[in-house]
Amino acid sequence: MLDSGHEEIIGYAERVTRDAENDPISKAVSLYYAVRDGIWYDPYYPFYLPEHYRASNVLRSGRGFCISKAALLCALGRACNIPSRVGFATVRNHIATKQLIEFMGSDLFVYHGFTEFYLNGKW
Repeated sequence: MLDSGHEEIIGYAERVTRDAENDPISKAVSLYYAVRDGIWYDPYYPFYLPEHYRASNVLRSGRGFCISKAALLCALGRACNIPSRVGFATVRNHIATKQLIEFMGSDLFVYHGFTEFYLNGKW
């Protein structure tokens, strides 16, 4: 899933961090904004097949939901030699639409995906 060695992942990571200072924090910030702003958040993105979570597929499709976007960000971090991991939590979504809450059956998002970078000795 975290195919950080995939040529498209490496190429995208290099392009996104090209103007960042040559330190892990600057690169991590650039990667974060690239995924947050450049990959459309789609809570209805398919999730029933393993390839729906593969970072290179998420990058290629240009959209994903929290877990698939977390996989992409994690793979990009690893492509930049930043130790990265995916985490999961239950969160209350205060900005969810009525339609999404009805679809999910709650404003609690169970198994919400996020990415952590290991920077300055801390996750």
